Formats: sequence, C-alpha cells, structure tokens
Amino acid sequence: MEGQEFMEVPGRIRILPAVAALVASACASGTLQKSGSGGGGDPAVSAGGAGGAPTFTLPTGDGMGPGSGGAGGARTTTAEVWPPPGYVNVTNVSYGAYALGPLISPAADAGTSSPAGSGGSGSAQSGNCSGLYGVVRDFRMNSTTNGHPDFENAIAEDRGIVEATLGSDGKPVYAHPGGTTPTTHGQAYFDEWYRDVPDVNMTYLVGLHFVSNGNVLTFGACAVDNGLADAGIPSSSYFPLDNQGFGNQYNSHNLSFTTEIHTAFTYNGGETFTFQGDDDVWVFIKDQLVIDLGGVHMQQTGSVNLDDQASKLGLTKGEVYPLAVFNAERHSGESNFRLDTTFAFTDCGQINGVPIIP
Repeated sequence: MEGQEFMEVPGRIRILPAVAALVASACASGTLQKSGSGGGGDPAVSAGGAGGAPTFTLPTGDGMGPGSGGAGGARTTTAEVWPPPGYVNVTNVSYGAYALGPLISPAADAGTSSPAGSGGSGSAQSGNCSGLYGVVRDFRMNSTTNGHPDFENAIAEDRGIVEATLGSDGKPVYAHPGGTTPTTHGQAYFDEWYRDVPDVNMTYLVGLHFVSNGNVLTFGACAVDNGLADAGIPSSSYFPLDNQGFGNQYNSHNLSFTTEIHTAFTYNGGETFTFQGDDDVWVFIKDQLVIDLGGVHMQQTGSVNLDDQASKLGLTKGEVYPLAVFNAERHSGESNFRLDTTFAFTDCGQINGVPIIP
C-alpha cells in the first residue's frame, strides 16, 4: 500500500487480504477536530495520514515500537493512513469519520473474545491505528421479500434481551430461549444478528476514525443536541452501508444493520467509556455486560467508570481485558453511534481474537 510498509506477522490479520480484495483507491478525507494528546491514560493522538488526519498510538506491549522490528519478524509501518485504501462511503461526521471496507466471506465469522480475556499482559499490537475496526452486517427489513422480522418492526424499550455474560463464541446470548421479547421474535432470529448467515445478511469490515476531544477519544456520528457534544459541532448520522449490501430498500439510506466491534485495552485506573446512540447497544468488558440499551428507541446514553466496576468485574491495574460492543439499527429514521473513551486500546480491532492491521 502506498505510504505504508508492512511485514506480515503470523497470527495477525492485515485487512483480510485472503478473504476479500480491496476495490478502489481511497478518497481524501479531512477531519473537523484538532490533533493532540488525550488524558486519563488514553492513547496518544498524533498528526499523520492523509490530510494530516490524527491517528492514535497504541502502547508498546511486546518491545516493538512503531516502525521497529522485533522477534518473529514483527511488522514495520509508517504513519497509518485514513481512510485505508479501498474503503468506500468515507464520511466525515460530528467527531471523526467512518468508512466501509470490503465484503467478507460468510465463512469468516467475525468476533470472539480477546485471547487475554481473563486478564494478563496479552499480546499487544504496536504502532498506530487510523481507527477502530469491526464489522457491519446488512439485513433485509421485515417489510421486504425474505425480510428479517426483527428489523423495521416493533418499537419499544426492551432491556434484558441478552444474558449478562458473553457467550463462549464471543456473541451475546439470547436470554429468552423458547420465548420472545417486545421487539425480537425468538432465539433463532436473534442469533443471526451477529453471525454470518448466507442469504440472511452480508458482512463488511467497517472503520471508525476517532479524534481527540478534550481528555477523551471520540467517534461520533450522531445528533448532538442532548448536551454531550460541544457547542457548534454539527449533527450527523451513521449509515456505513448506503448503496451496498442489499441496497437502500426504497429508502434514502441502507437501514437494518448491526455493528460488532471486538478489541482489548489495558486497565490503568480512571478510565471511562460512554456510548450514545440507537437502537440496541450492548457493551461487554471481560465478557460481562456493563451497558444495556436494548430496544428500538431514540438515541440513549450509557456509561461505565472502570474504577467503580473494577471489583465487580475483577479488574487489576496493568492487565489487558477484552471489550466488545454490539449495536443494531432496526428502524428507519435516525441512526446514531457515538463512543467517548479514555481506554488505552491494545489493538485496532479483532476478528476471532486476532488483531486487524489496517
């Protein structure tokens, strides 16, 4: 890739080259915010990439600093570039930007817990990240042929859809086997939300570009009139799949999709994590549910202070723990997705516990 030099590392993923080819040259992209350093133990933010776009620097966990070699032929890299080459639907939002990556084969199911899930030094990925990477899955809405009944259907608050502990496969566990909830239609349908199912969903990589925002890192594609955002920042939306997948289904945007992100972070003390958005959101730390915003609703906010939860979650300072975020956009209208955090991430995102290298 132009502007980047890599050496492949066994056990790491470089934007899944064996699964999907990159399809086009990246569009140039700027950001609305400044670069700088965050506080509270968050990753440092530095200028780099296209148009001076910020990147965040991962902590060095295995003796391999950015641009250096290391045992086992570790990668070398220049500053990471946003957006990665071949990503489409590159969209600047209220804070940062998002972009859609290549289609992933259904055989490459995405996301399990980090190998360091029980705590430990882990195998931290060194270098810079242009963003945090995960997957989005496109579904047909209920009103269309072969549509999914959980999408574009009932509207209701619906807490308790999932169990309090993440499944052994890194997926949320439906808490009502043999039953339903006000907005879901049983376990079989729910189990399709975050799994690759041919003819039911289409799975793509997605990148979320964070920027420094005071003492936190923020990605924000959201309406900003609820007090969380700074004055003067424009509202925006989260529609990474427009004109892709099953298409916009007679709407101005491609609706009915889920987002799944797996990464890991080092607990240093004092960290916070806030999600703001709609519809369903579940956040798991060390495989334990810490935010439940289940249901089809307007944007809502959930936060966690790690120091307040450290005893309950069994966290020890200096150890590495997995973070998993699950979102579903299930009704037409707004689509909001915002993350504010001081977490020191140890990778740019994972698929099946293996770090993605953008």
